[in-house]
Amino acid sequence: MTAGTPATTFVTGGDGFIGTALVKVLTLRGHRVWALADSPEAAERLAASGAVPVLGSLQNAGAWQDEAGAEWVFHVRPYLDRRPQDGSPRAAFAARARVTTDALLLDTVAAGATRRIVYVADACCYGSTSERPITEDAPLHPSACGRRYAPALDRLEGYIIAGLPIVTAMPGLVYGNGSWFRKRIVDPVLAGRRVIQFGRSDRWVSPIHVDDCARALVHLAEHGHAGRRYFVVNSNPTTVREFAAVFARMVNHPLRVRSLPSAAARFVASPVLAEYLCRNASYANIRLRGTGFHFVYPTLEQGVRQIVESLNA
Repeated sequence: MTAGTPATTFVTGGDGFIGTALVKVLTLRGHRVWALADSPEAAERLAASGAVPVLGSLQNAGAWQDEAGAEWVFHVRPYLDRRPQDGSPRAAFAARARVTTDALLLDTVAAGATRRIVYVADACCYGSTSERPITEDAPLHPSACGRRYAPALDRLEGYIIAGLPIVTAMPGLVYGNGSWFRKRIVDPVLAGRRVIQFGRSDRWVSPIHVDDCARALVHLAEHGHAGRRYFVVNSNPTTVREFAAVFARMVNHPLRVRSLPSAAARFVASPVLAEYLCRNASYANIRLRGTGFHFVYPTLEQGVRQIVESLNA
């Protein structure tokens, strides 16, 4: 890559919630994007977003490895659809599968000339926090969900020590006009149905709009320091109840809430979302801001306003 020339990029998870926004940011900035697709349907979605789809799976070696040696590699793992019971065979399998698929990708990249790898992990590996935001240097106390991701992070440290240029990005609760926010807040509020909340609604979380999240990942490819972790979150944590309250207020709809016990979250929400809905998850973004990153939607109100505008467009 010469000065002023956009880097070639390879993206996993490019047809997911975060990955779709990431591909959009990269293509708008002139990057040539190859994106791994595990089905013809995913390939069609990726092609429509401007990427060059590469059919294959991280579970198996294949032709996709020829494209994985791009200058920038973004490893964006989708969240599980349902939460397996803690300690179940499915949970143990998920942990082993993550380590195995990470190894296939990183071993492939290690043989090439990749300049930066942005590995997207999840902050739930830090476990429950207090209301005061923690930094990336805080000790890990993973929850049951986080313990399924911890082995992959431990293995990642070995690749970093070996010299791979890995930047680890840890988004907080990512929201936008899609995924959990659309399903659990936008659609119920607009339809006059109850928004389900689990346990106490005054839990503190660190949100980030999906477009800012995607922009931050690209920024970290350019300005992040190899071997470091970065929380990708807004500056101000908010409470879980504020997501629905702010949206309802902006669309001028009444907010109707149905409260369920915290234990119910694991049966109806994805693993990571269940963690955020039932525990404090408050993270500081001092390190990210120190790289020069600036938010387009620095507050929840600004981010939700963009969602409302996109609904009205």
